[in-house]
Amino acid sequence: MNTTFFRALLLLLPILFAAGCASFSAIAPGASAQQVEKLVGAPASVSKNADGSEVWEYPQGPLGVETYMVTLGPDRAVREVRQVLNDETISKLHVGMSREDVRRMIGKPRYIGFSDYTDEEIWSWRYRAWRVRTMDLYVQFDRPTGALKSVSKFQIDTGDSKQR
Repeated sequence: MNTTFFRALLLLLPILFAAGCASFSAIAPGASAQQVEKLVGAPASVSKNADGSEVWEYPQGPLGVETYMVTLGPDRAVREVRQVLNDETISKLHVGMSREDVRRMIGKPRYIGFSDYTDEEIWSWRYRAWRVRTMDLYVQFDRPTGALKSVSKFQIDTGDSKQR
């Protein structure tokens, strides 16, 4: 076969691959809602704010470790794009928050469970700390009131195969 053809193919593959993998970094402030949908698809959920703005949620799960929130102003233009499954956002969770407040802050959990023994609802996410450590995040709500009771984080990819 022609080696020039293979060389050209090898040079084109990364370009073709990048074109097929639109990312959230390609969404610029001021982009329209239609442009966002064209780049990354329809959101998993939409939250409406009192000021007329909307937050579009894009969880990359259940096995993914990122959730993106795209904030659109009342004019349907992008104000902000942020990845919310990170230590900075998680550190803002606090006892007493409602389920809705937690969901709006860090997105859809990958799993929701219940403990009859403690009368709790337990939500979990997987995320990356410092871009290298895979972590599990658990938030526990009091079932009758819906108030956040505790937040726990565990590293799951230790070298000795033990959860920390």
